[in-house]
Amino acid sequence: MTAELTTVTAAASPWEPATLWINGKKVERGAKLVLLRGQENEVMVEAPLEIARELNLGLAENGGLTIEALPKFGEWIKPVNGKFTWKIRPEAGKSGRVTLVFFSREVDEVWEHLSLVISRDLADEVTVLLDGVAIPASGVDFHGGVTKTLTLSYKNAEVLKGVPLALDWIPDPGLVTGDLVSQPPLGQPSPTHVWKLTGTQVKSGTFKLKLFSEGETTVLLTPTNRLLERYKLRFLRVIDGEYVELPVPPAVVQIPMGAYFTHVRVTGPDNSPISGVSVTVDCSATSPTTGITNAAGIMYGTVGFGVGEYELSAVSTLDGKPYTASLRLDVRNW
Repeated sequence: MTAELTTVTAAASPWEPATLWINGKKVERGAKLVLLRGQENEVMVEAPLEIARELNLGLAENGGLTIEALPKFGEWIKPVNGKFTWKIRPEAGKSGRVTLVFFSREVDEVWEHLSLVISRDLADEVTVLLDGVAIPASGVDFHGGVTKTLTLSYKNAEVLKGVPLALDWIPDPGLVTGDLVSQPPLGQPSPTHVWKLTGTQVKSGTFKLKLFSEGETTVLLTPTNRLLERYKLRFLRVIDGEYVELPVPPAVVQIPMGAYFTHVRVTGPDNSPISGVSVTVDCSATSPTTGITNAAGIMYGTVGFGVGEYELSAVSTLDGKPYTASLRLDVRNW
């Protein structure tokens, strides 16, 4: 018995030679149209005369929205300079899914397009969640090496669910490409709307997250977030019986001559003390000294300073990576 295989080839659409633009941007085959609510959208078609001497634009499904068109839906229009053009205005304050369909007397098949009516401000459509919690106006702390999961909560009946959106970041000075990584990668459209974000372990700075659709038709910027080192080293000074973190360079700390301290505290992502780790302090006035942090995460050291300016550095290796702290002193004879 011989099995006979038959290859079935789908017939090409007669609309293949036609091109569609929305607000001046070409719509690729298979892509959903995006119409901005509350404003005029230009819909334009270019097609050869053999498939369209006149066109009629219909609204096959309005998604419960009020939508106006000029020329009106259902009117036959002729091309101007080879292009058919409509102005479409969906009502303000409401999003949804609609279906536009083009009719031509030259072909029997209609040209149908699923279209999204959404806001230009993506914050009207979704809430950005990090580990299931909405980002507050004060932003969120990211700790180096710790992954956070970004997801979306849809505000308008899941209009954007399954629509490719991309995530990127806008770093402030001090952070560069690679200091925040994502899966899927930053800038790559994703229909699943789930991103795993991880910051570098040894860099700190501030940044915003940017969520956007193809062509940035709709965009959302989050509040400013903070990337913090996974571990932190800071020089300390005892003031009124309390340990106080000293400011980092370029700030200069003034102290009286004869002050003896090189205390360093090591803390983790949740600011908890890290005990039992080695810290080496190097001072321009003395040889390096090494100590071990106690239960409070503090390494105690002593150095006598004469009048002058000094630079101190501390280093500790955690998880195979070096973490450092710096201090500038101006010692005075008070």
